[in-house]
Amino acid sequence: MQDYLLESLKLQRIDFFIKLVAASECSDEEKRLAIQWVSELTDELMAKIRSHEYSRSMDVMSQGESVCALK
Repeated sequence: MQDYLLESLKLQRIDFFIKLVAASECSDEEKRLAIQWVSELTDELMAKIRSHEYSRSMDVMSQGESVCALK
């Protein structure tokens, strides 16, 4: 649960940052760098989400195998 809260907070910060950059008078180069940085941050978060989803799917599969073994 703690991880979920931390990841949600990171996403809120990223969202806020993107809104600030979009509304600012940054140069095209500064905006490009900001987008690149956000992309790196979201890549990290997406990897964690995919890993979590994979772990959950493996848990479901192993629980299904346990139920089949009991029959």
